[in-house]
Amino acid sequence: MNKKVKSILNIILFLGIAVVLLYFAFRDVDIDILISGFKSANYTWVIVSLLLGLSSHVVRALRWQLLIETLGHKPSFANTLGALSIGYSANLIFPRLGEVTRCGSLRKTDKIPFESLFGTVLVERAFDLLMMLILVVAVFFLRIDFFGEFIYSKALLPIWEKFVLILSNSPLYIAIVLLVLVGFAIMIKRRIFGQKFHQKLVSLWRGLVDGLKSVFTMKKRWSFLGYTLLLWGLYWLMTWVLVFATQATSGLSAIDGFFLLVVGTLGMAAPVQGGFGAFHVIIAMALGIYGISWEDGLVYAVISHESQTLLVVILGLAFAIYFFFRSRKKNAIA
Repeated sequence: MNKKVKSILNIILFLGIAVVLLYFAFRDVDIDILISGFKSANYTWVIVSLLLGLSSHVVRALRWQLLIETLGHKPSFANTLGALSIGYSANLIFPRLGEVTRCGSLRKTDKIPFESLFGTVLVERAFDLLMMLILVVAVFFLRIDFFGEFIYSKALLPIWEKFVLILSNSPLYIAIVLLVLVGFAIMIKRRIFGQKFHQKLVSLWRGLVDGLKSVFTMKKRWSFLGYTLLLWGLYWLMTWVLVFATQATSGLSAIDGFFLLVVGTLGMAAPVQGGFGAFHVIIAMALGIYGISWEDGLVYAVISHESQTLLVVILGLAFAIYFFFRSRKKNAIA
């Protein structure tokens, strides 16, 4: 199958999943309640949340710079933030495309090897996953009587059941996968796919190793840790302050904000463009345990998701235009 056609089909598939989830979220919903909720919302808090969201982009760019500096490169802050913003926008087109896009953007502007940049992104993701796990455990034990059942039944249990199902009922599939991987490794070692493919694979592996080693070799590791904590603190604040935007959620506490951050992050991690549908469903479900109606939960979810999505689109377009005209200016001078 043509690579371009395959990419288009994948986009359509994930977009279809998002549409189904959105349909599930909004079916049988009283539209009048939704409209009333949007009209009565306090958008001052939405602006505050957006400013915090913008700050989180800045902090993430600064943190990424620290990792890149360990590779012997020092891209400008504007290029780093621009690559990050364009990457976020790319995630709206195809899940996880953003990681590749931002590395490609910075490679183009600063001539940094793509493979090494991708390694730094893996480091970022590893630390973010660790922070996410810490938050899950913290929320679970802070209010285990209230949040524990939801996280256990809606998030942890389904994942565990699928894992056990694979281990117990599909040993043959696991053995086949392992054999395929071993066979693939042997073919690569013997260069069955050609010298060019082998060189690219070796280059990618070395880049990934360089990126993973960077966190241990950086001189500013405490700054990296500080940025990580600040980043997740901003994520929490932008989630919590938004509860004051709607009457139904205005009574939620700071700890409740941690809970919404955890379940919202799970929704954004779903394999659909920009978390569309998945975020809305899981947030409405989570707010339901507070006795908040599905419609009021969707009002909060829509305001939260669509406001941050709009910020991502604006930043991505702004930097794409900036890079385009800067490139034209350089070419004209040359």
